[in-house]
Amino acid sequence: MDQYEKLNETEKKAFLAKLAHMYYELNMTQVEIAASLSTTRFKVSKLLQEARTQNVVEIIINRPNERLQEIEALLTEQFNLKAAIVLDTHVIPYDETIPTLGKLGATYLESIITDHSVIGVLWGKTIFNVIKHIKPQKKIPITAVQVLGAAAMDNPSVDSPELIQSLATIYGGKYKQLYAPLYIDNDYARKALLQEPVINDTLFLASKADVVLTGVGTVDAVFSSTLWTNYLTKNKHHDLISHKAVGCIYARLYDINGMSIDVDINEKVIGLDLNTFRQAKYTIGVASGTYKAEAILGALRGGFINVLITDDTTALKVLSLNDSDL
Repeated sequence: MDQYEKLNETEKKAFLAKLAHMYYELNMTQVEIAASLSTTRFKVSKLLQEARTQNVVEIIINRPNERLQEIEALLTEQFNLKAAIVLDTHVIPYDETIPTLGKLGATYLESIITDHSVIGVLWGKTIFNVIKHIKPQKKIPITAVQVLGAAAMDNPSVDSPELIQSLATIYGGKYKQLYAPLYIDNDYARKALLQEPVINDTLFLASKADVVLTGVGTVDAVFSSTLWTNYLTKNKHHDLISHKAVGCIYARLYDINGMSIDVDINEKVIGLDLNTFRQAKYTIGVASGTYKAEAILGALRGGFINVLITDDTTALKVLSLNDSDL
């Protein structure tokens, strides 16, 4: 055991796998393992914890009835969706909501992906959690593509360029990056960039996406995000409020009826337009939290997503808002 720190990374993982096999599959106690390896129970416990940290061991809890099919049916019917997946939050701890939605999203994504699928990927922690939980049974030649310019997130691991690489690696497929920022304020510079072959080629591929995976943002998040700081002046803030903007999807702002807001920032985006997103076979929106209910309702009414993955309290709030606004 004293030699463990001298092992290379591959050897360490092999040793941790051996240790995990003894504990989880052979049902040996930590004391028994320690005795067989001439070490202490404390060291065994520490290495078993490291095995989990290094993803050598994954604990999967198969909880019954995670989904609420009655609410799913209401959402599907009212908004003409291809599918709705609603998590029953009563069967999980609160802090497991986003990871569990990620698992449900991953399972759904795996069910619709086929050979040579083109998958458009947006950004954010929710999308990161979906991709993180994908466990394909086999490698599939998919292509993951960036559909909008990079958002320059504070955490690069949840930005589109990183996420498309992760998704492609998981499936053993390819990825196509869009080498551009999300917004360019200068009209001449933006039009010139869009004419560049490297940009044009990526956007052409993105326009052929079979699946688009996105989150749903609120206007409050837009106001508070460093991503928007350079673009939203006080006058633009006022414009959004006066136009009753409630949400942001595909980097465009819209109202509760799903109508795109007539503000110039919506025209500054480097990426696919809203109508092109609507043409994808599956546009999967993953979002959680009642504070997002108006944004989700607008996205559903606007036809920006045709698959919704959310939690029960958020889904009920969306349905309630829709009923009261009819």
